[in-house]
Amino acid sequence: MESIIHNVRRSKFFKFTLVISISLVFVILVYRTDRSNRLSIPVFVSEFDEAVKIISGLRLKSTSLYGLKYRAMICTIVRNDPHLLEFLLRHLITGFSHIVIYDNNRILSGYDMNISNLLAPFIAADVVTHIPWYQNTTNLLPNDIKNQNSVECLNNYAKDADWVAILDTDEYFYYEKKNTAVNTLNDLLLELEKNHRCGVHVPWTMTYGEAKVLRQNKTLFEAYPRMCGIYGLNKVLARAALANFNIPHGTSCKLNNYSTASLGSNNISKTSLVHYYSKSMEEHLVKVDQSIPPYIRVPISSYRLKHICTRDKVKYAEDYENAFLRSYKRLEAMHSLQIVNLRPSPSLNIKQMTDYALYIHLKYRCAKRHEFDNDKYLSINPSVKEQVKNGSLPDGFYHFMANFLKGAVGCWRTHNDSFCE
Repeated sequence: MESIIHNVRRSKFFKFTLVISISLVFVILVYRTDRSNRLSIPVFVSEFDEAVKIISGLRLKSTSLYGLKYRAMICTIVRNDPHLLEFLLRHLITGFSHIVIYDNNRILSGYDMNISNLLAPFIAADVVTHIPWYQNTTNLLPNDIKNQNSVECLNNYAKDADWVAILDTDEYFYYEKKNTAVNTLNDLLLELEKNHRCGVHVPWTMTYGEAKVLRQNKTLFEAYPRMCGIYGLNKVLARAALANFNIPHGTSCKLNNYSTASLGSNNISKTSLVHYYSKSMEEHLVKVDQSIPPYIRVPISSYRLKHICTRDKVKYAEDYENAFLRSYKRLEAMHSLQIVNLRPSPSLNIKQMTDYALYIHLKYRCAKRHEFDNDKYLSINPSVKEQVKNGSLPDGFYHFMANFLKGAVGCWRTHNDSFCE
């Protein structure tokens, strides 16, 4: 009897060991160290390799025409941007072959976002260079920060690419040709080179903020599909070897037989720099809290640059939309690629803000998870509704912010309720 029991126990132990062994085959953890040498991250091998495969499949097939590493490169600086995955994917799909990211998150101090998990497969696919860049930017104006970052990137990395653009992570280059926008960038570059252009100016297409207070659980592409129109400023895509960069919005040519071009002024749906200047107010308030300096960031001016807003839908090529959403949903679902949110940045002295009272009120609404109820606000303010209808105001949210200090009553909604107070 004891022998039988012993054999049964051995059999059960063998089965248990076999199950564990098989499980380990499918769930092996390896430690891949971020190239910045800042953090070792446990990653599922199969998931990581699948991510690298997806990303590599989006890479521009065209190589440098001048014996360099990359055909087209982007320099950018990142801090607390939850849309970084979208920024990377949409520019790879357009045709940029490499993106240099200056990481200004304060993770060594335990603040902000740790983006190493997200960037690891992009680095492995050789489409991203990750540069830790812990600069104290509290007392710098925005363009001063961009100048420091941009000059360093141009000096150290622009020599590796035929063409370079200096973009913020809320700016998305888009170029459509013959109803397609996937890997079309090289066609534009070939045309520019043929016509002896050292650079091209692309104007901003400003998006509409959709009267949102709370951050949307969607991509920017889905959450803010409408535009306000073209704004006067632009960004530059230029040949670093032939251009003088007037950071951040201009360029000139080093050689007399070259000139610059301007695109997008007549057809914003074909060539544009889609600028998500107006997103949710909750996202704007994060920028205020870490600001540069904070008193220049005013909620209402960050929601809209001017009163008139067309609210026309931006028309993207079908192949571009499909390629982006398909790749985004696959990568976003991978747990090992998730951004790690650390502590919020320490609060700064922001009482110098012009709209300090409005800032505090909006912070309160975000904390209470109150979304602005634009329809209800317009229903109790018929004159405002008429102004929105005739295009003299973008929406009720803009009117509320503009008249907050005069006693405007806002309308709000939660999952269960809608009210005005």
